[in-house]
Amino acid sequence: YLKESYLLSVASMAINTNDAFVALNGVKLHDHTVFYLDGLDAGSEENNELCSFIPGPACASDSGNSRATGAAEGYVHVHRGFFGINAGKDLGEEDL
Repeated sequence: YLKESYLLSVASMAINTNDAFVALNGVKLHDHTVFYLDGLDAGSEENNELCSFIPGPACASDSGNSRATGAAEGYVHVHRGFFGINAGKDLGEEDL
């Protein structure tokens, strides 16, 4: 059991997204504390889910990892969700 007060700060990017993350800043911990966090969107890049714009293990290292800032929201907000990475291709029956 915690005998002292501890504060927790965390920032973590969601893997295989271009700007999704979760964060806490200086939250006081108590015994058996559980946090349920909304996924946030940094608003710094367009959410196009194309491998050429997303770093991470699901996309090839030579896929580009460019930044798509043209349609970026420009502010932090709750992320709208993930719809699947398909490298800009339509999925065929063989992919399902």
